[in-house]
Amino acid sequence: MRWFVKGERTKNYIEELIKDKGIPYLDFCIQRGYTPLFRCVSSANGEANGKELLALYSCTKPLTVACVMRLVEEGKLALSDTVEKYLPEYEQAFWLSNGKERSAKGEITIERLLTMTAGLSYNLCTPPIVELLKNNPAPSTREIVGRYIQTPLLFKPGERFEYSLCHDVLGAVVEVVAGKRFSEYMDEVIFKPLGMQNSFFHRTGAEIFDVYACTQEGGFTPAEKKNMHVFSENHDSGGAGVISCVDDYAKFAATLACGGVSADGYRLLKKETLDLIRTERSSLSVNNTFTCIQGEDYGYGLGVRTRLKPTEWGLPKGEFGWDGAAGSYLMVDSEKQISVVIGMHILEWPRVFTGEHLRLVECAYEDMRAEGLL
Repeated sequence: MRWFVKGERTKNYIEELIKDKGIPYLDFCIQRGYTPLFRCVSSANGEANGKELLALYSCTKPLTVACVMRLVEEGKLALSDTVEKYLPEYEQAFWLSNGKERSAKGEITIERLLTMTAGLSYNLCTPPIVELLKNNPAPSTREIVGRYIQTPLLFKPGERFEYSLCHDVLGAVVEVVAGKRFSEYMDEVIFKPLGMQNSFFHRTGAEIFDVYACTQEGGFTPAEKKNMHVFSENHDSGGAGVISCVDDYAKFAATLACGGVSADGYRLLKKETLDLIRTERSSLSVNNTFTCIQGEDYGYGLGVRTRLKPTEWGLPKGEFGWDGAAGSYLMVDSEKQISVVIGMHILEWPRVFTGEHLRLVECAYEDMRAEGLL
């Protein structure tokens, strides 16, 4: 374990998590502006240094949102655009009403993809996908995404929130608009300009850090490194495909916290765009079904959770971020230019870690206040 700056509450709480729960890997980083305030890197083998390559899973989604909204800023894409403008196969989308097919043509918009109200599911084993993989073991992003609408949507688009493959569809849309692979576009507008040299869409298992899974008893066991959301080297998953490290992802987090501008002065997004991203939209659905594992006081914006009311200990309304299937976590407090990135590599982490991300953030805010930094 390494400590870089003071922070007694944070230190003590992380020590408790590691001692009492046996967390095999944890990397905690809180920044103010572009400067780290507290940093802890701990692993079971004692060799972690903050550059471990981790499968971010759904912490890929904020990166995808940034790519989409950059194209919106440039006037190349509009939130009101229908997806079939870019992916013609989506004209076939349909949903069922009393057993009858209803056309969803024109109903799936870029905004509904961003807000997870498009009617898609997270089923990666539908017959069309299985058939595609049987005939083509290395499908592209477009080929995979095209199979999503060959089965019925779960509901009429706009009706409610459903955590789903919407961001994967957005990755395919970006490919069409940008005229290049989604991975190439993200590398061009995010990874390279922000100096994220250890961030990728595809890496071999040997390069990726150890993955663990929670056992029924609350312990941990080594798990397979294969990401089930990525079907081939040709498939760039906008929902779960990025591999990165806390050092790199913290640069992205700081850029968001500082109004869309990186430490080197590169503008990724306008502040107004970030304000739009963190504006709550889940209540605009016909039925607001959004729930958040990070707590009750969150709604959903454009691809991120967003805080609906401030906490007593310092998080403001509009704090935003997301988390991933292996425990990765992003928190952005743009009001104070504070960001938090947590790296874990533990599948089924909610069994032992529910509420702990936010508790760590609370400890860090309490430390900052005690040390006169807030």
